[in-house]
Amino acid sequence: MTPTILLNLARPRGALNHLAAASAAVSDGVDGLGFADSPRLFPDPFLAAERVLSETNAALSGPCVMGLGLHHPSVIAQALATLAQHHPGRTLLAVARGESSLHNEGLTVPSLTAYRTLLEQLRDRLDALAPQLPAGIGTVLGAASGPRTIEVNSRILGGVLLDVGAEPAVIERAVGAARAQTPDTRCWLFVRAVVTDSERDVETAAAPILGSCASRIARSPDWYDVPETLVPRVAAVAAAHDYRQHGTAGAAGARVADPEIDTLIRDRFVLTGSPDQITARLRPLAGLGIEGVVLAGATAGIEHRLAETASAVRAGLAG
Repeated sequence: MTPTILLNLARPRGALNHLAAASAAVSDGVDGLGFADSPRLFPDPFLAAERVLSETNAALSGPCVMGLGLHHPSVIAQALATLAQHHPGRTLLAVARGESSLHNEGLTVPSLTAYRTLLEQLRDRLDALAPQLPAGIGTVLGAASGPRTIEVNSRILGGVLLDVGAEPAVIERAVGAARAQTPDTRCWLFVRAVVTDSERDVETAAAPILGSCASRIARSPDWYDVPETLVPRVAAVAAAHDYRQHGTAGAAGARVADPEIDTLIRDRFVLTGSPDQITARLRPLAGLGIEGVVLAGATAGIEHRLAETASAVRAGLAG
């Protein structure tokens, strides 16, 4: 299976021309564009996707990811149905709790139980709207980083965007969790990857995203094979991340340098190196039936090395 490749644009409003960036990304070989959801930072993801689908030849576009803790499921479902009606067969929606956008609004993140209810409401509305759409509602995924959230998204939505880092063993475990109770679950990967030429490039690429990666490890260290003794140091990196500047180098925040932990987080979550190195690292996953990959647009430098990066990722997962 050759996976669909999307670039997720997660640059603050005014930092770039999103339509021009989308056109360039398609020219660089990606199949489509996702748009991050954070009202304090990014343009509206449904409106951005509408422009891309109307004005470029992108095969796929939509919100990625949309926070169910911030937007009512009925509103999201209706917006997706409208987009799918205008652009049949070209829409994608990924949803999650919306931790970063809720953090920026000072709102509480839904518990897993509350999130399950929101997912069920979304599923019910999508099922009600789908018969009105000749090409269907499109690809719908629930983003997840830990085993319980993976299972919930798989069971209710039938599709999961696995945000579990770059370690093949962890990814394989996540795919297994997604399909344990629902074998036909559609599995996509959220991948932080960029072709790099030096160690300095690696550090620069990871700087805007290191804290958000650290938060995932801190919540589920066993899942990511990180010893408990290191968790306080990982948590310190997570605590320094400034979600008000998410998607920029300033998001790293001020903290005491800890090169050993920074390297550990990068190794677990960020794919870097030459195209051949990225391909080789992903090749063990080629037989898992990964349907698609969302490349994290907040990875520094991705827009300049997108063609090489997308080609390397596609080659690795295609076998």
